[in-house]
Amino acid sequence: MPIAGCSRPSPPSSGDGGASCDGGSPPCPKCCCCVTSATIGNVRPLGATPQFVGGGWVANGHAFDFTIVMSFAAGSSGISDCTFEWWEKVNVPAVAGHPANTWTDMFALVPTSPTFNPWNNRTIPCPGGGSLTVTIVDVPSLGSQPGQTVTRTLEFKLVAKSGSGCGCGKSSATATAKQVLQMVNGSLVAAGTSFTTP
Repeated sequence: MPIAGCSRPSPPSSGDGGASCDGGSPPCPKCCCCVTSATIGNVRPLGATPQFVGGGWVANGHAFDFTIVMSFAAGSSGISDCTFEWWEKVNVPAVAGHPANTWTDMFALVPTSPTFNPWNNRTIPCPGGGSLTVTIVDVPSLGSQPGQTVTRTLEFKLVAKSGSGCGCGKSSATATAKQVLQMVNGSLVAAGTSFTTP
């Protein structure tokens, strides 16, 4: 997706030493990031057999991919990168500091979680510009414990935002999903378990 006013540098304007994108507009960032899309996909159930996924053993739940596609274009001064937020609301929290039934940005709460490594370790194509795709794999699951009976409802609202002042076609893109896991006496109840997206 082209970035309005930031596809190529302009000669420096007099007095401020910066580069003007469109006549009298503010200086153009050296590398603008625009979000093209943000999607949840590749949803797969884990089943009852324990698997080593995401650095730990999980027995029940799903895995899914959150994929952010971005485009970058060169300007002439500074960088305006994309950002993202990982909002979750759950009745049975698993992370300290995540209150029950309250929307919480998990990336802000635990930014160094290995789940977010694909974002934290990405290499943006600056200053030359280009496209970039980041895929984050999440495994929202319940470990099987003998005698455990619980129904957990977990909602996701995952948001990718374009760089500030970039004049992008989209200021942001959002993907949502809902997972319900029902466990009775330590066993997953298939009829009460689901992962849905709009």
